[in-house]
Amino acid sequence: MSQVAQPDSAQIRPLTRAVGLLITWGLLLLSQPGLIGRDGLGFLAFVALIPWVWVTSRPGPRAKLIEWFVNGLGLCGFAFWMRYLLPWAVLPMGFVPALYLVVGGVILRRLAGRYPLALAAPMAWMAAEIVRFTLPSPWSFGWWRVGTLTHADFWFSSGARTFGVWGLSFALAAVAGWVVDRLRRHQGPGWLSHSVGLGAPLAMVLAGILVPAPETVPGPRVLVLTPGLEQDLKARTTDYWHTFLVDPVQCLVEGLADARDGGEPEPDLVAFGETMMPGLSVDPAALAAFEGGANAPEFTGRVWSARLLDEGIWTLNSALEVLQGRNLERSRFAEGLQRNGYSEPWLKDLSAGRAPLPADTAIFSGVEGLVERDGFLWRVNGAQIWDGGGKPGALASKLHLVPAAEDPFPAAHVPFLLNTIKEVGGYIPDFVSDDRSTVLEFDGRDGRSWRVGALICYDNSYDDPFTGVHGGAGVDFHLVASNEAWYERSVLMDHMLAFTRLAAIMGGRSILRATNSGASALVGPDGRILSLLQQDGEHKMVRGTLRVTVPVPVRGGGVGASGPPARTPYVRSWPFQAGLFWVCLAILLFSSRRRLPQAG
Repeated sequence: MSQVAQPDSAQIRPLTRAVGLLITWGLLLLSQPGLIGRDGLGFLAFVALIPWVWVTSRPGPRAKLIEWFVNGLGLCGFAFWMRYLLPWAVLPMGFVPALYLVVGGVILRRLAGRYPLALAAPMAWMAAEIVRFTLPSPWSFGWWRVGTLTHADFWFSSGARTFGVWGLSFALAAVAGWVVDRLRRHQGPGWLSHSVGLGAPLAMVLAGILVPAPETVPGPRVLVLTPGLEQDLKARTTDYWHTFLVDPVQCLVEGLADARDGGEPEPDLVAFGETMMPGLSVDPAALAAFEGGANAPEFTGRVWSARLLDEGIWTLNSALEVLQGRNLERSRFAEGLQRNGYSEPWLKDLSAGRAPLPADTAIFSGVEGLVERDGFLWRVNGAQIWDGGGKPGALASKLHLVPAAEDPFPAAHVPFLLNTIKEVGGYIPDFVSDDRSTVLEFDGRDGRSWRVGALICYDNSYDDPFTGVHGGAGVDFHLVASNEAWYERSVLMDHMLAFTRLAAIMGGRSILRATNSGASALVGPDGRILSLLQQDGEHKMVRGTLRVTVPVPVRGGGVGASGPPARTPYVRSWPFQAGLFWVCLAILLFSSRRRLPQAG
């Protein structure tokens, strides 16, 4: 069988290919959130892929090598914030995922021999982007998608309510292919180029107009504590109790005082960030397994003892009692804090029996947990809600573990990697995760109950923790406990805000971010930032409290007796959309063996 002819048989030189790709990545990097302004220059994303389509659709010497190298450099640019934690990790975070863009280029050149680029380009780009985004580390590193860059362009990004971020990416690549079709002779009928190249972005715009965000009503009152805790201090503090309890609670008390002075209602819930609650939350099944002889996996070098478990449980319970003012008169923990020489005013109130939190206020916080899996004891980077009486709810687990820092595999099987991780981080990771977001519940002061989808830090960059909990009764809003202080004032925090805004649009739920250092924010179900903790115009590495009333769906939770909250079209249909894409790509690749006539 003869080879497929290309739409323009002239090959391009390696330098031309490299320059075209560099232009694409330059535009993409300029458009990212945080580099130039908090929201970035999203409009550049609408033209950024045009050079990629122009050069990648053409054959030429060393095409794959050049595309791998330049695309790898571009992806390294998007991961450059990792230099604050693991500088060496920037390279694999760029050059490993770049391999899938090379495959995307191969697909594009094959499809371009039969179809207009308005169709070939989005199919090729999406095949690479989906694989790059969804494969776990170390096989890839997803983080961002080209559609993410349009997060603040609501006339366009609101289409994610129906088609997800994937739809936004597809539309941007389709526009780029349509432009190149106009600039040079293309394969296939012109109507197909116009239909996809103009129809895809139009579908995003119309979907955003015709499918508005779910109707909401005022929900619970939540106070988010952001102590402005720098990571060096969190990891290497010489005064554990001042860092993790005394100073953060003082910030909390000041925020509550400001709220009362402003006539604001008492909060139904106080939210702390990632692993901000001292102590250890031990699952009853883990405690039973320990008593039966279970312990940590051998490769971790960790050995749990009865004393360690008892101390962790006691510390957690004691911290909660202090916050909520329970058993203060006989609490050795409270007495020890008061004798330790701290000068914070709230400790003086504590000695007089006055608790930092108002009565009946529930607490949400990130907490380190311990669970039993397959006969071993594993740690969990989790979150929990305790009611006003200190009774704990379910322990929610982080879904997506940070490679090397939390996820022990595949390093657990390679002693050299384990030793490297220990030298950098000071410990061997021994965390596990659940396969689905946990729904936590709490009661407000008015008697209404609320269902919360709980997420931890890195989860915020994925879709499934937000869209995967809408079955059954669904959730009223999402709450993210996060610690981004590792990355100082880098673009990472702005990336997280962009992810949050699109997740809110896709899922049709408000999302509240409780961070250790910023950016703490409330994002409405339409993707707009309703409240952002700032000091002097800065939203990174700040200290203070964010006090908000969370918008919740009219149906569901504490409001509705009329059934579960409505789900967005994307939440209902994303498995079908994903399957349809791969079926269509397979059909196009199979049929591309025969060439259509060139457009006139």
